[in-house]
Formats: sequence, C-alpha cells, structure tokens
Amino acid sequence: MNTADAPSEHTRTPYAQARKGVVEHALRAAEVPLEHYVSTPLPTLRWGTPAYAVFAAPAVRAPRQPLLIDAPDRWWAVGITRPRLLMYALVSAAPFSDAPPGGPVTVSPSGRPLSAVREDQRLFDALMDRALPTFLAGSPGDPTVRGDLAATLALVLPRECRDWSLALTPDFYAWLEQ
Repeated sequence: MNTADAPSEHTRTPYAQARKGVVEHALRAAEVPLEHYVSTPLPTLRWGTPAYAVFAAPAVRAPRQPLLIDAPDRWWAVGITRPRLLMYALVSAAPFSDAPPGGPVTVSPSGRPLSAVREDQRLFDALMDRALPTFLAGSPGDPTVRGDLAATLALVLPRECRDWSLALTPDFYAWLEQ
C-alpha cells in the first residue's frame, strides 16, 4: 500500500459514520432491492486501496420467523481514505471469490434485547476505530484488541453469514486471526 493512501488518525472517518455511509450509499437505493440483507462493512486491501466491502443478498423477513438469506448476488467497496465507490458488481458477472459459499441460510433470532444489540454495535464501532490503523499499516497490532474485535464481530454479523464475509474480506479475517 502506498503510504500516501494511508489514512491518518486525523483524516479517517470514524467507523460508525463510515459504516452508515457505506450501507446507505446512493448505490443502495439505486441498485439494491430494499428487501436485501446488507452485510457489515469490513476493511480490506484486496483492490490495492483501503476499502470497506459489503455484500447484499436476497432476504425474506416475516413476523416471528427467522431471517432467511439467500446467497449474495451483489457486492461493493467504498474507499476508506476517500469515501467514493470503488467497485460494484453483480456476483453473476464478477464473483468476489473463486467459489462463493452457497445459500440460503436461516439466521436464528439471537433473543437478545435491542439495547444489547445496540451496545454490541457501539463496541464494535469503537474497536474498529482502534484496530483499523494497524490493519491498514499491515501491522499485527495489539492481540487483545484483535481478539475483542473478532469476538464482537461475531455479535454484529450473523454467524450464518460469516463464510460470505470471509470470502469477501479474507485479508481482514487473516489479520484478525494472526
């Protein structure tokens, strides 16, 4: 990575704000059906520039029923340093891995109160703010922060979607697990 592309603590957008920007990008309204599930944005260096990558997948939501998510059918990446759309693709035209995991999956309800879910997201956001500079610098950083981030990621991203997320951002998962 070119050090000129590396965000500094003073220029990088806080993760919570970046997460909202990626998920609510104009692309979402223009290209992604409303009923689709959109994954948690995760950082990656796969395309030569720091980016947050997400996938979207058809989903069926019904009252008092588990969430049913089919295999992702599209994905996109938004720059971290300069929050511009870097890439958008339909999986049928440009898969994000050699063999994207199939679907559908059924996401069991966590049974946790909304306040706990919001606290998990707040903690994940804060941990991402701490960990992102070391990930982007290619440094292992603090193993405790990486461990806490991995544990919290498991709370904000349904475990049933982990394989898709891993296929999209393998470098981030490798960094977490080192």
